[in-house]
Amino acid sequence: MRSFTLVPLALVAAIGGVVLVSGCGKSDPRVSAGGATFVDPIMQKWAAEYKGVKKVEIDYVAKGSGYGITNVTGRMLDFGCSDAPMNATEVKAANEAGGEVVHVPVTVGAVAVIYHLPEVPGLKLSGEVIADIYLGKIKQWDAPVIKALNPGANLPGTNVVFVYRAESSGTTNIFTEYLSKRSAEFAKAPGTSKSPKWPAVGVGKEGNDGVAEHVKNTAGAIGYVELAYAKKNNITFAALTNKANKPVAPDAASVTAAVEAAMKVKADREPYTLHPLTFSFTDAEGDAAYPIVGASYAILFKKLPKDKGPAVVEFLKWAVADGQQYAKDLDYAPLPAELTKKAQELLGTVTFE
Repeated sequence: MRSFTLVPLALVAAIGGVVLVSGCGKSDPRVSAGGATFVDPIMQKWAAEYKGVKKVEIDYVAKGSGYGITNVTGRMLDFGCSDAPMNATEVKAANEAGGEVVHVPVTVGAVAVIYHLPEVPGLKLSGEVIADIYLGKIKQWDAPVIKALNPGANLPGTNVVFVYRAESSGTTNIFTEYLSKRSAEFAKAPGTSKSPKWPAVGVGKEGNDGVAEHVKNTAGAIGYVELAYAKKNNITFAALTNKANKPVAPDAASVTAAVEAAMKVKADREPYTLHPLTFSFTDAEGDAAYPIVGASYAILFKKLPKDKGPAVVEFLKWAVADGQQYAKDLDYAPLPAELTKKAQELLGTVTFE
């Protein structure tokens, strides 16, 4: 006859508890991120793909570049995204909050100038004309300067309604940087800014989606959004006269041409001089370059907590390399190989404590 040893119930419960804990194992890492809406379409794709490959959750909230900068500085996010590099004031605040920050370019893309004029499918615009629209100086679509750029087009006398981002926005920073390069008057005011003071005749909307929706539903409206939002919402966008005086539409090839040209130019002003691997891609040289191009940067502290830091860095290393395969299908341009290499090297300098 087999003998059995009675085990006290308390011990059984304790053993059961150990088995339960070890059976569940450690929970999958969860990375908290947010900021720029410019990068959101590809970030959501990355999050889905990365979860399948690495079992790591990337929770990204798209609320504008200002949100990304403020909340990574306040330690509310593991990393933030911005299309505008931190300025000196923002860098100082971050240094005081948690030390040095790094800016890692994760994607590059075009800011499309969208408009609602069904009778004009192939509109051409220049930076000077767009600047005057956003200064409130051009009030009708049949203005002589627009006619001159579009000979033979059926331009209506419809009122121009310009739409801008209501919140602090890196897309706005890219857009206003371009207009400031093309118009001395615009450069004085509103100037280059994530949250400029626009003329009262404009309409402010939250996010790229908000701008896209308002333009789509408003006759005579014009706005600026990341190209993916124009495509997703089936909104017509203009070809822009570039620095070489060539009309160029936004696409992966024209973005790549702008990026390659701009990377050859040494940064000579803030905020680009404050951070390696940040570039001004607007109004680049070259016949094929689209003139309103920007990058989204992942911003993170150079010293990260050892519990979450490795997961953050490994995800970003994947995003700038393997993740670039999804760029073209989502209307971005892949990072040049040189920029991917340098981004991964920069991520290699992040430490954990």
